[in-house]
Amino acid sequence: MMENEIYVWGYKRPNTMMTIAQSNKRFVTLPQKSPAEIGFLTKKPKNNIKLNEFLVSDFNAIISALKLKDQILSEHHHTCSDAAICTCIRDCLNEICQYEDQTYLIDNNGTCYVIDNSNDKLDNSIVYTGKVKLNQLTTGDTFTIGLTEQCIAGCIDRDSPNAGYIFRPFTPSIICKQVSCGKEHGLLLSTDGQVYSFGLGSRGQLGHGITDRQLQPKLIEAIEAVSMATISCGGWHSAAVSDIHDLYIWGWNESGQLGFKMKTSNRSNVKGHSTISLESHDSPHNLSQGKNKDIVKEDPLCSQSGDHLASSTHERLIRDMDKECVLFHLVPEILDLPGDRNVSEVSCGSRHTAAVTDDGFLFTWGWGEYGQLGHGDRCTTDKPTQVQYFTDNNLIVTHVYCQNWNTVVSAKQR
Repeated sequence: MMENEIYVWGYKRPNTMMTIAQSNKRFVTLPQKSPAEIGFLTKKPKNNIKLNEFLVSDFNAIISALKLKDQILSEHHHTCSDAAICTCIRDCLNEICQYEDQTYLIDNNGTCYVIDNSNDKLDNSIVYTGKVKLNQLTTGDTFTIGLTEQCIAGCIDRDSPNAGYIFRPFTPSIICKQVSCGKEHGLLLSTDGQVYSFGLGSRGQLGHGITDRQLQPKLIEAIEAVSMATISCGGWHSAAVSDIHDLYIWGWNESGQLGFKMKTSNRSNVKGHSTISLESHDSPHNLSQGKNKDIVKEDPLCSQSGDHLASSTHERLIRDMDKECVLFHLVPEILDLPGDRNVSEVSCGSRHTAAVTDDGFLFTWGWGEYGQLGHGDRCTTDKPTQVQYFTDNNLIVTHVYCQNWNTVVSAKQR
């Protein structure tokens, strides 16, 4: 049986192990096979969904946090090669979740650590020291969501900058099998297939038909009758795949990330359109300068409080003056891929989306400025488009994971 291999493309974070191309370019527009030494991730099912987190994280910080250096040196003849590092981390790390300046780790005992990426030092050592252990984490600009071994979901935060981290279960308690976090909102998937959302709703990303903020997880009633198998949060959009392999999607469609027609005036690099340039506020350059943290307050689409567009609206979607252009979907909507293919998995980046079909094909759409769509260009598209690389190389895509501006998959020969 052929083993899975890892392919990755898009924006390359500096000072990480994302060594996907031997060049100085900041981005890669076509899938690149990753180094063989990190292929072990495809053998650990729990880690398949977090392949990209591993690639973009600082290994040296992980080694320091988990006190692995002496072990690596003794077991691998006093060398710290990439292969030695990966082998050692494989044996002790159950989950990794990285976002901007912090990396969260969960070891095989369910203990959670936080690394401050700005100085590579362990931050407050252990996040949660109670009897309940964690086995899943997801994080964004506003929230960090954890899931315990008893499938209880909650937020991890601090009462003050100098205080220790605390795990706070949601009220009422929700028994979950998956959690996902966007920039300012979160999704929970219960064990019975129900989807809950909370956080900022200014772009319809909560799916409740309104744009109000939700302080606690609320059941998305529009899909209450549909049992879901998996969920994913983008920056300001959301997606879910049902048990019968339908793809549901909702939220912001500014870059075509929902797969519906977007507004193309004042936008560059859009396939099939003649347009002019638009500087993006959601980019690695802007985030590196701290500009993205106040994006909600600066966004003219939000109210002065930053909570909602118009809390009284209950429309299913908000359209531009061009009646065919969709700006927001306020409730989940089915998106049909070309050929009416069934979907097995979906993952959302900041403003792009990727889906794997039952027959092992990969489709991507949305913002493509950093090559994250994998089509060999830097174009943005609102049409779900098959990533031809895998078809041309006779590869079956088995898993996909999107980070903000890059995409990673595991694939094997057909």
